[in-house]
Amino acid sequence: MTKTKVMLELPDGMIEMGKELKLKCKSLKDIPPHKSRQWRGGEDNKLLCYDGVTIDSQKYKEEIKSSTAYELTVEKVSESDLQCPYACRIGFDIDQKFLNVNEENFIHMPNRNATNFIYERQNGTFRLSFELQKVYPKPVCMVISNGASKNLTVTDEVKSRVLLNVTYGLESDEPLHKCWEPITIECLIGKRTHTITTEHTSVCQTSQPNEETGTLTSGVAICLAFVMILLMLILSAIYIWKRSMTSCGDIYVKVRRNDIGL
Repeated sequence: MTKTKVMLELPDGMIEMGKELKLKCKSLKDIPPHKSRQWRGGEDNKLLCYDGVTIDSQKYKEEIKSSTAYELTVEKVSESDLQCPYACRIGFDIDQKFLNVNEENFIHMPNRNATNFIYERQNGTFRLSFELQKVYPKPVCMVISNGASKNLTVTDEVKSRVLLNVTYGLESDEPLHKCWEPITIECLIGKRTHTITTEHTSVCQTSQPNEETGTLTSGVAICLAFVMILLMLILSAIYIWKRSMTSCGDIYVKVRRNDIGL
């Protein structure tokens, strides 16, 4: 078996969007000056660099590292730079490899906390739905409610070249919130935790009275009961007083009549 004279080395660390990506090309022997150097790759597998001259000096830069190795730097990595082949050539010798991204070498957090967020109550059921955009790998999300966690279900998933737009949903007979406190959602993206907090005061106002309101209602009811009892006691006292006054009047009249008769 003939041994390859040129070897392409892909990055072995974590790849991050917006950062640089380095590809290294190595030769078993010193590279003669008269032999050309080429780089190909990217989304369209096009020529990127020829003998140090790149198609875009802001995007690609070649550097000779030694007599047997040279390196191509891809600036500000975008999605189109990933999940595609790359090749380096020295003269007629070439090595090509596929830059495959996975959970071990690539992570991208969502641009924003959440989009299309919905939290509502319909026919006694609490419904939660939201979307995470441009994320990788696919997050595992849960909502934290009253100290307990409930897993969210993926209801829709759209993939571009690498990144994902994922929609989550959950329906519950119990509220997923505490009144006047934001809803807390935790998503595990690779080995990182992404926390989302969202306000929901409109749902709280229309669906569930809080503890303070319940306490206030109970207090008002007790006060009303006390006032009613007090009013009944006052009316009873007035009635008894009037009866007493009537009895005293009758006795007085009888005494006067007896005095006159005598």
